[in-house]
Amino acid sequence: MKFGILLTSIYDARVDARQQVREHEDLVRTAEALGFSLMVAGQHFLGSELRYFQPIPWLTHMGQVASTMECATGIILLSMVNPVEVAESMATLDVLTGGRAIFGAGLGYSPHEFDAFGVESGTRVARFEEGVRIARAMWTEPEVTVEGRFTTVRGARPSVRPVREGGIPIWVGGQAEGAVRRAARLGDAWYTPPFPSHSELATLRRLFLDTREEAGMPPEHAFPVRREVMFGADRQAAAEAAVERYRARYETYRAWGLSGANTPIDGGTLRTDIDEHFLLGAPEDVAEQLTRLQEDLGMTHFVYKPHWPGLSHRDAMAQLELFGTRVIPAVAR
Repeated sequence: MKFGILLTSIYDARVDARQQVREHEDLVRTAEALGFSLMVAGQHFLGSELRYFQPIPWLTHMGQVASTMECATGIILLSMVNPVEVAESMATLDVLTGGRAIFGAGLGYSPHEFDAFGVESGTRVARFEEGVRIARAMWTEPEVTVEGRFTTVRGARPSVRPVREGGIPIWVGGQAEGAVRRAARLGDAWYTPPFPSHSELATLRRLFLDTREEAGMPPEHAFPVRREVMFGADRQAAAEAAVERYRARYETYRAWGLSGANTPIDGGTLRTDIDEHFLLGAPEDVAEQLTRLQEDLGMTHFVYKPHWPGLSHRDAMAQLELFGTRVIPAVAR
């Protein structure tokens, strides 16, 4: 099993942007030394509560700081952006990192983002599916012709191509059943967010595998999983400490419009079944839960988020060190 680190935002515009640069450089440099092999950066637009730097240039820089780690977008909002521009930008990232790019993509959910790009939310699935077809064609086909509903490419011979053999792997994100089916049909992997509970995750994983088999798709590239982690003396202590951290982060997502099946928001109220969403306890407890996920679900990558609003960078680094020195070796054993 491989381990990844999520480069997420915990600051707004009041904090000097250069501080975020330094802290993320610190995270990936330390993570690489501890045995992490993947970094992931997500995408949002116009977020006043949290500052998201755009992931492709961000990963291009961080990929030079940690020169052995793969660089995954997690996720690009492909239903809002131009797929030709994104395909060439991702290929550029792949070239500059020596073939270490992974393209994580999804629909998005925030009304203010769709409004800013002039995208009707009812068209987002069609835009996404068309964008995946165009990106994959631009990475793998000598001549590209796609007569799309939203983007058309005719007789193009792209020269901006990835160096990774077979093109850049596509990880499709999402937590609803429709998103999981799209991941099975269109992607090389399903990249699960941390929102589904452990039991929901198992059900969705089965749906992914069944859909892929029914569609006659080849074996998946990977099964990357995001779960939240909270260390404590035991599971109960960790669960109590996780409540406010969980609330602070996901109330922001709720304000941005996150809702629906398998999310932390149930009927407008934040779910409080922390033990169904977090890996909790001492490092050995967390390692045991990770091992169970690997054995039960076939997880190949685990993506860990050390930064949370309200948690100092110093404390986040201490938890990263704990994960790297005690959890990873315990899982290996």
